[in-house]
Amino acid sequence: MISRGGFTLKLLLYVAGGFVTIVAAVFLITWGQTPSSHPAMLFAFVVLFGIPPMGAFWMAYVAIRYEKNPLPWVLLALFIPFTFLWYYFERVRQPQRNAQ
Repeated sequence: MISRGGFTLKLLLYVAGGFVTIVAAVFLITWGQTPSSHPAMLFAFVVLFGIPPMGAFWMAYVAIRYEKNPLPWVLLALFIPFTFLWYYFERVRQPQRNAQ
C-alpha cells in the first residue's frame, strides 16, 4: 500500500469503523431484547439505523449541489451506510494547514 500523508492509516480506520458498526448492528439484531425495554438499546438502534438515511440524504444533496459529477457520490450515499461520515471528513471539511 502506498502511504500519502497518512492516507493508509485513515483508510484502515474507516474500514475498521465500518466493521465495528456492522458487528454492533448484528449484535443488536440477534441479542433478542426489544428497544422499548432498554433505553440504551433504543439509542443504539437510532444511531445505527436512523442516522445513516439522514446522512445519505445530506450527502446526496451536497453532492448534487457542489460536485461537478454528482452521480458517483449519490450512488455511494444510497448504497453504502455511513459514507456521509467519510464524505464530510475527506471532501467537505478542509484540513487545517499550519501557516509558517
